[in-house]
Amino acid sequence: MTTNKQQNPLRQKQRVEDIRHKKQRMTRRHQKRFATVFMSATLIIILYRVYSIREDSATFTSKLKNTEASFPEGCTFISKFNLSIEDAEDEFIAAMTHNKEKNGHGQMKNYSVSDSYCKFEVKDLLSCWEDSKFKRTFEDNCQFVKNYPIGDSIPYLQELGLAKSFHDFPNPKIPVVVTAASSDHFLEVQAQMQNLHSVVLPRYKNLKFIFYDLGLKEHEKEMMKKHCRCEYRSFPFEKYPDHVKILKGYTFKPLIAQTVLNEYGFVMWIDASIRFTTGELDSLFEIAIKDGVKILEGESGVGYRTDPTTFKFLREDPCLFADKNETQTGFFLIYRTRFIVETIMRPWVSCALTSGCMYFPGSQERTHCENQNGLGFCHRFEQSVLSIILWRLYHANLERVFIPETLFDVQRDRGAKYFESLENKNHFFFG
Repeated sequence: MTTNKQQNPLRQKQRVEDIRHKKQRMTRRHQKRFATVFMSATLIIILYRVYSIREDSATFTSKLKNTEASFPEGCTFISKFNLSIEDAEDEFIAAMTHNKEKNGHGQMKNYSVSDSYCKFEVKDLLSCWEDSKFKRTFEDNCQFVKNYPIGDSIPYLQELGLAKSFHDFPNPKIPVVVTAASSDHFLEVQAQMQNLHSVVLPRYKNLKFIFYDLGLKEHEKEMMKKHCRCEYRSFPFEKYPDHVKILKGYTFKPLIAQTVLNEYGFVMWIDASIRFTTGELDSLFEIAIKDGVKILEGESGVGYRTDPTTFKFLREDPCLFADKNETQTGFFLIYRTRFIVETIMRPWVSCALTSGCMYFPGSQERTHCENQNGLGFCHRFEQSVLSIILWRLYHANLERVFIPETLFDVQRDRGAKYFESLENKNHFFFG
């Protein structure tokens, strides 16, 4: 028979086990309760945060819609609502996220709100997200471009062949080649002449070549006239508005292109940096005649490399062009047709002639596009405007007008004393 002394240790052991199991059960219950409370609190915080953001976004969007403030003087909008650039960016993204959810728009693109936005009206910011699309038909887009403001260009359009009336005339099958340079590009344009003389002219012996002088020195002019095998022309700055004299505004380029196009019907512009790798250009000329325009493809979005001033003048939405690569005007061909004249050359040239469109005061300081951040980060003048026009007209099919890169090289700031070598050669033979 078991004694009490023998039972006590067993009972004590059992009691210890019971207490341990009880503590374990209590611990598990506390852990479950804590987890439940924590998850509930987290959910409440998240819901509160979402609700607050949506309320703030709705308020911010309401402010945007109810104000007509514009930003030309030190970012009126941001100072009005006591926002820094960083805070404005957060608020803008939150507001646009709310707007996208509310209206069922597609995926929002997280563009930066930079100082450039200060030049837009507030309502333009909203239109970036709600109306960023081209017209439905090609005809509608053509009409949209034709309706661009023509600004101060009216007195010049008749002489440039861009008046309302248009008369067809036979165009050549080979373009007139055109380039231009000032004194600081004299060595570079000599290297170009050497390339043309050795690569292109042997294949096209009757090719007409025109050089426009943008500011050569007297001895440079004489050497050019003597050795270029071209028609030398001095650009008539005195005929055009004062801002055309600012070479860094590049408004001279559309004017030269249109002048030659009006005279000969087919023009090929080449910057001083272009070097041909082949003289066989027949296929390029043929497709240029067929398409009306051939141009180089760029590497970055038009929206990033065009100042808001230009978009606003043309009544275009920069967000529509943010993911559209710019075209480059260092090398292009244009064939004269009614379509080309009315929907490309007239708006391009009109913008060049109007201060506040292609060029505006201070724009020549905004040409540095490295490390771009945000829409309107820099400005590319004639290149920006022509890119907008071509994307508006062709958008989905723009790649058809790009020039094959196998035909040429770009050699910026690489010059040659070509004319001097010709002088020395002539002196050797005839001296």
